Amino acid sequence: MVAGEVGMGLAPMEDHQAPVVAGEVSGLVELAIREKVPVEVLERLVALQERVTDRNARGEFFDALARFQESVPSIHKGRTASIATKAGGKYSYTYAPLDAIAKAIREPLRTHGLSYAWTVEDMGAGILSVVCVLRHVGGHEERSAFPVPIDTAAAMSGAQKNGAALTYGKRQSLTSVLGLTTTDDDTDGAEVAAGGDVAVITEAQAADLSALAQEVGSDLGKILAWVGVESLQAFPASELPRVMKHLEGKRGAP
Repeated sequence: MVAGEVGMGLAPMEDHQAPVVAGEVSGLVELAIREKVPVEVLERLVALQERVTDRNARGEFFDALARFQESVPSIHKGRTASIATKAGGKYSYTYAPLDAIAKAIREPLRTHGLSYAWTVEDMGAGILSVVCVLRHVGGHEERSAFPVPIDTAAAMSGAQKNGAALTYGKRQSLTSVLGLTTTDDDTDGAEVAAGGDVAVITEAQAADLSALAQEVGSDLGKILAWVGVESLQAFPASELPRVMKHLEGKRGAP
């Protein structure tokens, strides 16, 4: 009986089972329609077809992303930002601007059938949520959200403050969803921790971080625990921009 034969293919799919070919399921659906099987059987087959299609698309997406990450060139931090704190200190960090990242990834993305776009949501309290959506031609997509505070204390117009926050959020969410890392041309601006493989902040940067944390009423111990270290001497330089941006956001919050 055809309905029985069709039903035999409806066992739940397990991760350890061999991949199901979407064309095989599609053929079963067509056969079921021709043989006029019960509606509930047809519905189960259609649901199975959708799951197989989604699973295959997801596999194609991550395969394309892996090949993209292997082929994308190094992206250098070619720009420096200098930030003054209300406590009278100053800190700076290097970063790769958004236009440089976009230029470096444009061709590898096209080669592997990937594209991206952003959506932005105003979360209130001066916070923007910038979401980067990475899509593959096979239909699957992944998202990375990055909440960013608008620097209300900056000497800029309202439009400029929003634009700066938006650009920062776009850069961070894009590198996150693509799994990108940016590189320094050298390490002259940071000290190297014991072992020689982890750049840590300088004494001046540690002083600025401590002063800003005190200014906004943040617990320095909790900040250290947040980044997974026990002292400022071990604070990784790569984490400093993110933490300082967070603290600056707290200072500008009402």
